[in-house]
Amino acid sequence: MGKRNYHHGSLENDLIQKGLQLLTNVGLEEFSLRKVAEMCGVSNAAPYRHFSSKEALITAITTQVSNEFTSALDTVVQHHKGDFKKQIIEVSKLYVSFMVEHPQHFKFIFMMDHKMPITIKDGTFTEPERYIVSMFKTLFEGFRKEQNTELGSWSMDALSVWSLVHGFTVMLVNNTIAYEGSPSDAVETMVSRLL
Repeated sequence: MGKRNYHHGSLENDLIQKGLQLLTNVGLEEFSLRKVAEMCGVSNAAPYRHFSSKEALITAITTQVSNEFTSALDTVVQHHKGDFKKQIIEVSKLYVSFMVEHPQHFKFIFMMDHKMPITIKDGTFTEPERYIVSMFKTLFEGFRKEQNTELGSWSMDALSVWSLVHGFTVMLVNNTIAYEGSPSDAVETMVSRLL
């Protein structure tokens, strides 16, 4: 395969995109800058102009994937500001549609081994600085206040909804089920029953 010519900045993005493909296909153990360079059609030395190591490329992949997902979630939350039930439903629908449209993102975020898992202790999410925990806290506390329900239960409510939505997403992404109809409508129905 001939070497490709890249404009400034485009190789860096291609390394991230091809690196994501490689990670989801072979995992961390088999991942290397050499293999990513080969996928991009460049020399083995070319990636080092952008990333000092494979760990640096993995960090860049993590940042890009996380930013794309959290940006999409933030857009939905802002669009339905002030209606916590609607925000929870729309975030759930977005979660499924985003991951089904970007299965490599899904596999990268959720199917890799995690060195820093989200912790739930005594039925409560800890680490409020984590994006997903912070979002859950805002949405589910807001919803509980709207419903005049005891605030202490928000963590398990959030976990119940997340588990339902995540499980449905896994089945769709892995072709365990072929859902005929709108997955978004199914999510809205299922999440509404939990709220």
